Amino acid sequence: MQNNALRLVLIFLIGCWGNASFLSAQNITKSPYSIIGVGDIIYPGNANTYSMGQTNQAIRNPFSVNMLNPASYSSILTTNIEAGATLSFANFQGAGTNTSVDNAWISYFNFGIPISPKRGIGISFGATPFSGVGYNIKSLVKLPQDTFNIDAINSFVGRGGISKFYMGYGMRLHRNVSVGFNANYLFGEITNTTQLLIPTKYNMFNINEDKSNYIHGWLFDAGVQIHDTFSITQGNLRKDYDWVIGATVTPQIDLKAEQSYLLRSLPIGSINGIKDTIFSEKGVNGTVTSPLSWKTGISFSRRDMWTLAADIKGTLWSNYRSFGGADSLRNSFGASLGGSYTPNFKSKNYLSRIEYRMGGRFEKSNLIVRGTGVDVVAFTAGLGLPMAKSRSKVNVGIELARRGTIENGLVQENYFRIYLGVSFSDKWFYRYRYD
Repeated sequence: MQNNALRLVLIFLIGCWGNASFLSAQNITKSPYSIIGVGDIIYPGNANTYSMGQTNQAIRNPFSVNMLNPASYSSILTTNIEAGATLSFANFQGAGTNTSVDNAWISYFNFGIPISPKRGIGISFGATPFSGVGYNIKSLVKLPQDTFNIDAINSFVGRGGISKFYMGYGMRLHRNVSVGFNANYLFGEITNTTQLLIPTKYNMFNINEDKSNYIHGWLFDAGVQIHDTFSITQGNLRKDYDWVIGATVTPQIDLKAEQSYLLRSLPIGSINGIKDTIFSEKGVNGTVTSPLSWKTGISFSRRDMWTLAADIKGTLWSNYRSFGGADSLRNSFGASLGGSYTPNFKSKNYLSRIEYRMGGRFEKSNLIVRGTGVDVVAFTAGLGLPMAKSRSKVNVGIELARRGTIENGLVQENYFRIYLGVSFSDKWFYRYRYD
């Protein structure tokens, strides 16, 4: 049964990898805040770490892929194949409005392969969304005329996003020190459409502005983990404990970008069609600056039973530039805390073999609107449901999150998200010796 399920997942993954537009074509967000920068930044980790409040820097799991710190690849003992999806239900409040929206997307595909478990060498590769854009905003505007004002509408619509493919390598330098790196290829198109819509009674043409940026380039992560194990014996019972300190840095880099721009007039009273092309420009080359980011964390665990972890992170978003222009972005900072507990992974009782997870996080996000910061508070919980006679798991998680505020005319976003993931763990590519 497990092998049949694994084959189905493999066929699905290969099909998706064959179509590079699969990830970037997803409807990941409908947030008005995605108008800023490159859109909403998407958490790329798996359902395991998400359910633990997004703690990841000091996580070393031999039977799962932690692509957020490539030094963890040195701990991989089996071939791991992971896939996950997210269901998001949101309520947006602000300016006297209350709107419910929902969407879903494929969250990640991860592969982890142990090259030499004895020497602590492993590799990983996969794909995940990097950011999403999906806003639809309308506002009233007055156009001054000689004798009266014209009440018109400004319409702002954005779509698209950036996807990421990564390849990583991790190795154990010393018994207690592991290092690793990821090479991430980012690509995707973000399209912004702005329309000035004038009531038909004024007999004036509407205006449409389309701006598209295709962004692509390489981004690199370097990670380190310092780790050790110790044991405590009480009578005939031996308890094994692990502690890990981890950190990752992503240097600032300029990604390549090509911009297309089209300004045209629309027929009177119409939001489609073309009356006249006012200005058109294609293939303008520029850069988009991806700023320096860093993460660090610590974990302490009793092996195969419980784990406690904490992370902090930051990104210098004030250095973000797109074709030389800045945006309403500030430096971000976040902190998270999480844990997991498995009563007895060897028990015949299925409930005792389940991994129970919980966590929380706070983030001073990169967004600042009308002088007000857009912060995030979230609580998470989840289950790791083991498959029979294996280390493979079905992972289910939930998140309750709040982003933003209704102060100063902003929008407060309240989210309920469900994370679904599957992690297949098996011994492939091993050379066996027989006496």
